[in-house]
Amino acid sequence: MWQRYWETMEGRFLMVGVAQDAQGPRRVLPLIDQFGVRFPLLIDRASSMSVDFGFQVTPAGAFVDPGGKIQYIQRSATEQFDVNDPRVRINLERFLAGNKPQPVAEDDVRVDRRALDLFAQGVERITAGEQADALRLWRRALDLEPDNFLIRSQIWAAEHPERFWPVVDRDWQEAQLVREGYDKPLP
Repeated sequence: MWQRYWETMEGRFLMVGVAQDAQGPRRVLPLIDQFGVRFPLLIDRASSMSVDFGFQVTPAGAFVDPGGKIQYIQRSATEQFDVNDPRVRINLERFLAGNKPQPVAEDDVRVDRRALDLFAQGVERITAGEQADALRLWRRALDLEPDNFLIRSQIWAAEHPERFWPVVDRDWQEAQLVREGYDKPLP
């Protein structure tokens, strides 16, 4: 959806995507090809964007002005950062016109740095081919931050890759959350 919108805007703005996947390019590149993504895409193996922006779930996003100041951020687990959502579209159009976007009503999400440090250590372990150690570290991270869907989904992706590639099985994810006793609104 973002690709099509970006194309219709004929490059009026710089768009950069970030794919958060601990297993790296080998998992992300086929999806880039499949969906025809042509805007720049960074691969964030260690969830650094989670630390910098407070994201706990994807899709999430921000509009950043040329000076590097965040003008709009949406990181809520209950709202999708979707260009087809009128609230996102209106704010994007306001931002592109040089006007201030309206803030999104959401909780002030802060990511536990200890959880992300453990997650990063797990990325190092999975990169080294030590999946069991990576999963142990990621589970400790999830214990510190049980609402962090990015950490949770990386555990699932390592344990159940068939549920993530070539297509993400959202129905399975929702059922898995219920099986794990997740008692909040589904992300």
